[in-house]
Amino acid sequence: MTLRNYEIILVADAKLTDEEAGASIDKFKKLITDAGGNVKFESPWGRRRLAYEIKKVKYGIYHLFFAEANGEIIENLERQVVFDDNILKFFDCSIADLEKAYNDFEALKENPQKNSTLVSEALGA
Repeated sequence: MTLRNYEIILVADAKLTDEEAGASIDKFKKLITDAGGNVKFESPWGRRRLAYEIKKVKYGIYHLFFAEANGEIIENLERQVVFDDNILKFFDCSIADLEKAYNDFEALKENPQKNSTLVSEALGA
């Protein structure tokens, strides 16, 4: 099967220690690589307030992956995330260019004020 580019966000429960959250994140990274995918880039966001409560939790530990995978790998990842109580939320979307997406994200993270207009222009907002 052909590998496609994906942006994957995992949100772990903020009540976890950094080691516990890291172990959960590493488990899903390993799941991708063991199935033949590649995690090209990753970016830990750290603890942040959630937009809305999930399971009566207000904060989460965000972690972003940029990976090459096929649909089967992503479907398996989605199935496995449901069974992990440490993960509150999971998002994935297909993207065209991994390196560009990663560089754009890092630029936005570095200077949100300067780069927010570029993002809104790209989205047509």
